[in-house]
Amino acid sequence: EPAAGAEGAVTGTVWRFRLAAVCLLLTTFAFLQSPGEIAADTKLDLTVDPMGFLERALTLWDPQGFFGQLQNQAYGYLFPMGPFFAVGDLLALPPWVTQRLWWAGLLCVAFLGVVRLASLVLSTSSERPTGSHLRWAAVAAGLVYTLAPRIVTTLGPISAEALPMALAPWMVVPLVGADRGGSPRRMAALSGLAVAGLGAVNAVAVRVVAA
Repeated sequence: EPAAGAEGAVTGTVWRFRLAAVCLLLTTFAFLQSPGEIAADTKLDLTVDPMGFLERALTLWDPQGFFGQLQNQAYGYLFPMGPFFAVGDLLALPPWVTQRLWWAGLLCVAFLGVVRLASLVLSTSSERPTGSHLRWAAVAAGLVYTLAPRIVTTLGPISAEALPMALAPWMVVPLVGADRGGSPRRMAALSGLAVAGLGAVNAVAVRVVAA
């Protein structure tokens, strides 16, 4: 039995390395998109001057844009997208690098979320695959979801709209865990944390995912 437990631990470690390798490939994919150039991702000033953008997002009136303008859902960038770019700025990362890291983060979060969700669902299916087949089926589901046009085509022009889709699996994972004997209150709280990270840039996307 101890030997079987050790073998299981080694297998789990190898599998985590494989998932990390897939995430590395997704990160490479993000960085291959026009390296060295800044994409006009929703709010250009969020990329080039994140601290200034976040400061202006706290007020209804923006005196700098288009000779002055009313803010349009700028509060939606206060979390988590705005702080992410602000940290990149504080670390003196080139703006395009911070932007690609953000894209890579969305891809990896979506991928790992679906892998986890698919693993939970497949493990309770009456016709479930077993062993490595279950894990590879979960990886296939994760890649299909992550590389779907709805996510990939929004990364460059408006990645904030990809955020709800990236976090959607993580909203469901705790609820599936509750069905498997987890504390309902704790699992509901964890699902609520995922909802809090959806942002509010696109109210329709957030409403659809949260529903």
